[in-house]
Amino acid sequence: MPFFDDMATALAEYPVADVVLEIVDVVVPGNALNVNEIASFRVRVRNNGPLSLTNVTVRVKAQNGSSVADNGAASPFVSEFVTQVLPLIRPNSAQLTVGNTLKVKAPPGAQASRPLVKATLEGWDASLDPILNGRSDPLDNPSGTFAAAVVVS
Repeated sequence: MPFFDDMATALAEYPVADVVLEIVDVVVPGNALNVNEIASFRVRVRNNGPLSLTNVTVRVKAQNGSSVADNGAASPFVSEFVTQVLPLIRPNSAQLTVGNTLKVKAPPGAQASRPLVKATLEGWDASLDPILNGRSDPLDNPSGTFAAAVVVS
């Protein structure tokens, strides 16, 4: 059925067209990130489309010899991990930051400026509620009218 095929295609393209991930709130000790030094950061998920996103997870992956760690002092540095689930990101929402502060450990050798962390959308569900519900805006049509002759009695 063309409608459902088109809808499936639109849903498959939704993250590419309407979701933006950003590495934000980066805190580097001192003026530069030294060899094996730890910086903190957050991942922001922005939903620019009309759907609500639920059960969102983000994969955080180390790049170019770095390592990453999830929240908490006891979290080990690894090559990648998946964040905790974000319950709801509303349509055209402001921003939602994943978890608390995440960490990146610089590589053991000096290098020119290169990406150290990459964040990608790992999993998500969509809700059509914002499209289907809340449509109580006043409309001129459809309307009901009453017509009758008015006579003098």
